[in-house]
Amino acid sequence: MSQPLKIALILAFAALPLLEIGLLIRLGQLIGIWWLAAIIIGTVILGTFVIRRVGMSVFERALSRLGSDREGFSPLFDGFLQVLAGLLLIFPGVISDIFGLILLVPQVRLLVIRTGLLKLVSLFHYQAEVSRETFRAAPDVPPAEAEGVIIEGEYERVSERPLRAGRAVQPRRSRS
Repeated sequence: MSQPLKIALILAFAALPLLEIGLLIRLGQLIGIWWLAAIIIGTVILGTFVIRRVGMSVFERALSRLGSDREGFSPLFDGFLQVLAGLLLIFPGVISDIFGLILLVPQVRLLVIRTGLLKLVSLFHYQAEVSRETFRAAPDVPPAEAEGVIIEGEYERVSERPLRAGRAVQPRRSRS
């Protein structure tokens, strides 16, 4: 991810709460404070219902499918997206409610899983390749001459001390 894109994402996440507050104020002026409060409470109840309905059942189904040779990641990501939709509905705000309601549509979740899963796999593959290259030592530097922190100390292997006769395990030492 490029540096300008990272900065744009940080600014977008910083501006999101301000947009949410502005839209809530404007919506409250248009429809009235009591209707706005009813909508907010309704979306919180809907979000709580979604999270309770999904719960651990999706994760249990995904684990059972992983055990049997069927595809197990799709139901896992579908459950994750349903929980995310519930969380977005719980947060007060117009934008988060819209995204939460959109994620409740099964076809949208399927589209997100198909496109997002491929990007996620390619991202992890790229990260794995980068991390492999990071930990490889340079071929021209011998391991003994490599720079690094050397910590010297003494140790005693507790498991190699002889046991007292008649006892299988030594008692713990008191730390007082």
